[in-house]
Amino acid sequence: MQTSKNYKEALIEYDSCVTTNTGYDKVYLYRGLVKYHLNDLKGSIDDYTKFILTNPKSSMAFDNRGYSKFLLGDDPGALDDYNKSIDINPKVSKTYLNRGGVKNRLGQFEDAIEDFKKALNLNPNNADIYFNIGISKGAMNDNEGAIEAFSSAIKLKSTLDLAFLYRGTNESLLKKYEEADKDFKQCLILNPKNSDAYLSRGAMKLDQSDKEGACSDFQKVLSLGNKRAAKIIKENCN
Repeated sequence: MQTSKNYKEALIEYDSCVTTNTGYDKVYLYRGLVKYHLNDLKGSIDDYTKFILTNPKSSMAFDNRGYSKFLLGDDPGALDDYNKSIDINPKVSKTYLNRGGVKNRLGQFEDAIEDFKKALNLNPNNADIYFNIGISKGAMNDNEGAIEAFSSAIKLKSTLDLAFLYRGTNESLLKKYEEADKDFKQCLILNPKNSDAYLSRGAMKLDQSDKEGACSDFQKVLSLGNKRAAKIIKENCN
């Protein structure tokens, strides 16, 4: 049932299994995954913890629990679980990617990139890894490095709208306005409701002294429900 994404029905079955088959501890791993998909993150953590008590060498369980903790904002707890998962099995690309994501959020960008590089060694054709490297390098003001990483992500996954957005943002910071404009347009072709693309393009147009074009983009941002545009419009478009 998990594969059909009928998670509510799967949860009922796993709840029954917990009651009727008390010796089958793997049910906690499966139920934890179902609860994650139902956005019951605390419940998923509880189930993964129960499974780990009897399976302390399960790298998957630590990785899964770490991701639920990450989504709840528990960065230290997530980092600890990813470290344990990697200690058990250092050959899983996803765990390095996940741990790098925590380090990114903690502002540990160089360490994050090291994890992303380890992930790439294990899975060299993963666009998401290059995308995250781009995020780290952009945060470190390595705009050229960020552009290169986002370009690699796009080469592997041409439908990744956020890669076009962030590549365009880094290009605009380097005053590569023509390239940036193309990337913002492509982002909006892939996702017409991406208000951040209009916001970034509007900021670029202000840099180019195109106030009319900028304000048109900011109005589009506001129409898409992004409230950040209201203050920008007040300051620049009246």
